[in-house]
Amino acid sequence: MPQTRHLIDDLLQIANKNGASDLIVRTGDRIRMRITGDIITVPQDKVSAPDRAETISMIQHLIRHHAAKTNIEQINNLDFHYTLENTCHFRVHVLRTNNDFGIVARLIPQHVPNFEQLRLPSVFEQITQYRNGIILMAGAAGSGKSTTQAAMLNHMIQQRPVHAVTLEDPIEFRYSTKHKGTVSQREIGTDVASYRQGLIDALRETPDIIVAGEARGREEIQLALEASETGHLVLATVHATTAVGTMQRIMASFGLDEQSGLRERLSENLRAIVVQKLIPMKSGKKRIVAQEIMIKNSVIRHFILDPSQWGDIPRAMEEGHNLYGSQSFDQHLQQLVEADLIDYETALPNAVFQEDFAMRLGHV
Repeated sequence: MPQTRHLIDDLLQIANKNGASDLIVRTGDRIRMRITGDIITVPQDKVSAPDRAETISMIQHLIRHHAAKTNIEQINNLDFHYTLENTCHFRVHVLRTNNDFGIVARLIPQHVPNFEQLRLPSVFEQITQYRNGIILMAGAAGSGKSTTQAAMLNHMIQQRPVHAVTLEDPIEFRYSTKHKGTVSQREIGTDVASYRQGLIDALRETPDIIVAGEARGREEIQLALEASETGHLVLATVHATTAVGTMQRIMASFGLDEQSGLRERLSENLRAIVVQKLIPMKSGKKRIVAQEIMIKNSVIRHFILDPSQWGDIPRAMEEGHNLYGSQSFDQHLQQLVEADLIDYETALPNAVFQEDFAMRLGHV
């Protein structure tokens, strides 16, 4: 049956038409969208700021098909997915703010993009060939981690007859059943109670690949590592801004007495760390991904075991670019500037070592 149209559907339609990554609705505030990384405000004469009742009506419309009835007045937050028929999918987050309500809807493309569409470097062909171990995706919220990870998983099931189990909160991309491999997608709160339970269950679900969601704490990290040690390929995400910062974030979840053993496990089972940011392109109409890519090799393995040498890892990634496909953030930013895809003025504040970056580009 066709969906009953509602103001929130119209706003989502407008966001999609204008290439927005997010729609932001808040009681008493003008409607806003994030387009190419910037917040754009919809003029008041186009759409007036919704009052409390209108915002609640939007939320009720978005969750109208949910099996469990929700008393909106009693919630502080709510996460779910929403499909605008024949248009696109959205990941929706409802939040309580100033004792009123807000909605943040993230646009999820209907089709999983491929490596070429995302402008990912050729090393991703190699990364997706791993059969076991752990691959960590890192970056801030909204940096495109989920999209890159989905592209990697989609590539794997196109190339190999594998069974992947994903743990998602909520489910975003949908994968075709016509590929060599197949994906069992499990939504936290609907299909399984927690990431922890999902990781425990996954080992009984004959997976070749486990997409473990966000490595939020000690238990999730421990379970993900154990899965990688028993012959599975595990993909997990971490909120961090560099490859070294990703490992530091992992280490911080464990006690000092456990860290030597943890470094040993990482040195054995870690396959790659990919950290990314989305940078506005010179055209101003799109954003392009800038990535730090750490491919574990014998040198990196040696450095992982000795934390006093972690500061040497960025240089090792740069030196291994031609041989292994690794790269530092600043190295990739330089390539994007030299390819005339982004401006130097845009790249500089995103560089990890800004003074060194300025010297690289001759701005001293």
